[in-house]
Amino acid sequence: MKIAGYRGDVRAATNEALPQRKGETGGARGPSFADALREAQKSLSFSKHAEERLESSGKVLDGEKLAQLESAVDAAMAKGARSTLVLMKGVAFVVAPQTRTVITVIPEERMKENIFTAIDSAVVVNK
Repeated sequence: MKIAGYRGDVRAATNEALPQRKGETGGARGPSFADALREAQKSLSFSKHAEERLESSGKVLDGEKLAQLESAVDAAMAKGARSTLVLMKGVAFVVAPQTRTVITVIPEERMKENIFTAIDSAVVVNK
């Protein structure tokens, strides 16, 4: 595979036809660097503050909620959002979509103040 303007070959980045090093058996390998990079770019990271808030609230972010949060971040990023409020049942998140970072977590009891500042978009998750 070639990329216009690039003189090298991107097979190494996509794990196609990689030469074996001396002593390798050619058995099953872990994910390629390109696969690992794509996966890292998809996943969310949590700031230390967000982790502490989530822990202190006693809320558990299960796989389904995490998938919903990731989907909401994808939608916000597609619209060019810079600071997004994601509202879910029982919890809200302020997220920076470009860096896929959860900045803070707002438990339900703190949402009763009804004031959210420093956001430019909101995504409401109805599940």
